[in-house]
Amino acid sequence: MPFVEEQTRLSIKNILLATVFTEPSEAILSHAVGFARRYGSKMSLTGAASPAAICEIIGKGHIDLVVIGTQAQNVRKSDLNVAVGKILCIVPCPMLIIGPRVTAVELAREELEQIVYVTDYTLSSLDGLPYAVALSQDYGARLRFVHVSEGPTMGPFHFGNSRIVAFRKRLESLLDSVGGLPQESEFAVQEGDRVDGLVTIAANLHASLIVMSARGVPERTAPCLMWPIATQVVCRAHCPVLIAPGGLHLSKDAR
Repeated sequence: MPFVEEQTRLSIKNILLATVFTEPSEAILSHAVGFARRYGSKMSLTGAASPAAICEIIGKGHIDLVVIGTQAQNVRKSDLNVAVGKILCIVPCPMLIIGPRVTAVELAREELEQIVYVTDYTLSSLDGLPYAVALSQDYGARLRFVHVSEGPTMGPFHFGNSRIVAFRKRLESLLDSVGGLPQESEFAVQEGDRVDGLVTIAANLHASLIVMSARGVPERTAPCLMWPIATQVVCRAHCPVLIAPGGLHLSKDAR
């Protein structure tokens, strides 16, 4: 399937479209084709597949991005959670996961306008930042950094704008070694249930995409924020979720 490649910062040569519990819908297929067209990618399809089968195809096809649809009807929530959890555990490349609450209208949007990047205060949660930055630049999208904590993390005197300032400073201290924060970045921080908070913030911002990292074992300083919270976010978000490991492939123009 040939596509005309645009000038982009993210290099995605091979895309695999896979689904869990169902065959790909027309909306999911169209959304994947849009990504392939944007990046001049070769796209291959596989029917309803297990996580192990997806991994086998990735190894043989040198896949750079897997688009996974999980929108089957009449599937128990617990079964879906288990399937998504296994995918996050073993699939070795970036995954664009389209959860059961993502509508065909949402998938029909050709452009990314708002990208929400989920992070805590650990370096591992920043593994996906290059993806979020590259996508925001390629699509001209606004990038919002979001942090939700189940308990106070900013100190007793941080509230309102002060919390945002503290959040930004802590991120800047982590990112000094990799070039700092992108210009015109925006921030949102709140306390409460992590999944509810992340999903609600993304919905209120009319986010086109949520980007987060969910690899490895949670750090002791931030247990359970990114893992397995990502599974629940995928299953409840109104927009697709990009789960990003380390090792981003950037085009030469982006370096």
